[in-house]
Amino acid sequence: MSRPSSDPAPDWELYRALREQWTHEDNLVNHRLMWLILSEGLLFTAYGTITTARLHWLSYGFPFFGMAVAGVIGVSIYAALEATDELRRRYEASGLDRLCSLTPSERTGGRGKWAAQSLPFVFAGLWVLAIAGAFSS
Repeated sequence: MSRPSSDPAPDWELYRALREQWTHEDNLVNHRLMWLILSEGLLFTAYGTITTARLHWLSYGFPFFGMAVAGVIGVSIYAALEATDELRRRYEASGLDRLCSLTPSERTGGRGKWAAQSLPFVFAGLWVLAIAGAFSS
């Protein structure tokens, strides 16, 4: 005769759903970082062409557009990162974390987010330098 367990059986369907959502959000961060890097690279290339062609009116406006792109994509990156944090909280609240971890430790995962969190600010800072250069010439 089997003895009833004090722990309820793990909800593997919930685990798979949360894991799938986590993977989706992680992929969104990846795609948005690629959008940021590619778009900013193209914008900086175009800006370099504009400044050497002496199109001063564009030299003033282009950095503002570059900052706007970095800001919009940065907001979407932060939204996806917040969604992963929410998924981690739901996973832990469900009790599934006693079986296995859904994510790396908060310390490791936090360091892994540094690039995603900082790159929009790095690009915006570079555009601020570009504006300063445009107004000083």
